[in-house]
Amino acid sequence: MTKNFRVMNLSRTSYKHGTNLMDGATKIAGATIFVGLCLLFWPFVADDAYIVGRYAQNAAAGNGLVYNIGEQVSALTSPLHALLETGLALLGLDPVTSYRVIAPILVLLAWLTAIRATELRGPALAVFTSVSLLSPFVALWTVGGLETAMLTCLSTLFISQIALIVRMGAAKGRDFVRLGTLAALMFLTRYDSVLVTGPILLAILVEEYRRPSLWIGVAIFFAMVSGWLIFSFLYYGDIFPTSFYVKLAVGGRGSLDSIATLLNFAFLSGLLFMVFLARPRPFEALAPLSKTILRGAVVSLAMFLIYASVASGQHMMFGYRLFVPYLMGSGLVLSLALSRPSLMLVAVVAGYQAAMILVVNFLGINPAPLTNLPLLREAYVEYEFVTPATYGQFMEMLRSDAEDIAEHWRQTGFEGKPHIYLRTGGTGFWLPDFYVYESLVSYRHGCVEPVTRMIGASHYVQQLGISVTGKMAENLGRARPDVGNEPLLFATTIDWMGPKVTGYLFGTAPTPLDFGSRVNSGCVDLSPPTSGG
Repeated sequence: MTKNFRVMNLSRTSYKHGTNLMDGATKIAGATIFVGLCLLFWPFVADDAYIVGRYAQNAAAGNGLVYNIGEQVSALTSPLHALLETGLALLGLDPVTSYRVIAPILVLLAWLTAIRATELRGPALAVFTSVSLLSPFVALWTVGGLETAMLTCLSTLFISQIALIVRMGAAKGRDFVRLGTLAALMFLTRYDSVLVTGPILLAILVEEYRRPSLWIGVAIFFAMVSGWLIFSFLYYGDIFPTSFYVKLAVGGRGSLDSIATLLNFAFLSGLLFMVFLARPRPFEALAPLSKTILRGAVVSLAMFLIYASVASGQHMMFGYRLFVPYLMGSGLVLSLALSRPSLMLVAVVAGYQAAMILVVNFLGINPAPLTNLPLLREAYVEYEFVTPATYGQFMEMLRSDAEDIAEHWRQTGFEGKPHIYLRTGGTGFWLPDFYVYESLVSYRHGCVEPVTRMIGASHYVQQLGISVTGKMAENLGRARPDVGNEPLLFATTIDWMGPKVTGYLFGTAPTPLDFGSRVNSGCVDLSPPTSGG
């Protein structure tokens, strides 16, 4: 009997040791491949990242958290992102580049913390690692320069904390404080995250309202959230960034684009496949708190999907940016719900991700195969066949253009502040001394987006050939008598799903235009009155 016990104990020890070795190998391989993907996709950086960078530069220089000095208008979809980059700029670092270096660390820390909190082991750990760290969309947006990596980190920590509470059927006091803090940071990273956190937190509040520690978490959440909203209202005149109005309220695309994006992501991410394999514990066997949280989670999912059917196909949401921050957390939940996952499943998921990496790297950053279906053929897919390398060439072109424009302005000998009209957010980052007209930073409630007047008020007009409205900007610019048919300055041909030409018009006598210093201002044409006889 003693001998048999020793044999059994040795067998268990060997099994545990083998599992630990496999888990260690999974973590090392997953982290290594993820860092490799970030390096592979490093050329890609979204041009809107440089809008945030310019805000950070101005704030660090003491000019306020503004894009154009003297104009308190918020185009910031992520206040926390802007504040972090301001801190980096204060240290003398390039805010965009240094943030992109930090971003992979944030994602890896969230991944490791989620594994530790939930004690994910064996094939389930390998599946979770494959569906999250090996996703080309996660890696792409980790180095993409926007807030996506921050929200991925925070949402993964939030979801792993919720998963732990559901499994235990109870929550400790510090859990409520963590959830309140994480939810607040998520909101400050992106407002729409409240659709994910709100119903779950409200469900917990209804179930656990008698516990004092829960109210501490509630107080932390409202203190952090209201602090920014009050500041935003007093400083900018509006609690919403201008993109809310430009993209959703007044200039949004059709919902078909977003529905197509939603369906394509469910297919391409691998999450839909995992849903069919999940075998969660019976609902009846769960503790009351766990049941309450799951009910809240169902409401969160429904609200987010409804919102995604309107927002996920908007401009600059390409590459499934709206969904990426929640991919790791969703993969965690589904991996925990798998019933005895096998090594074969690990191989299938990892192989699928390898195929997706090839697609994104060689075919395009926004693949959308389901748009070939009859009902989705009218959907517009932004940058479908633009590779990370091509996007990197585009950003390098914008940086080079900025240098050429700055030198051109110096050679003109004109005095005063030069004005430029841009169709992309990136160029303005490298022209800190220029006043920039751009749809997000120039939006005013009183005049929406007066493109014609902005083009008429600029010394330089960007003809962005890759944009569907690029030719419109050129036509409006050439209608000015001081521009005429002069050739484009710094014209560049870039292979952007076919050869596209980008360049700049130059006019010596723009018509002054006053937008006012706040988002509630109107726009006033300051052209001198014509004399009549």
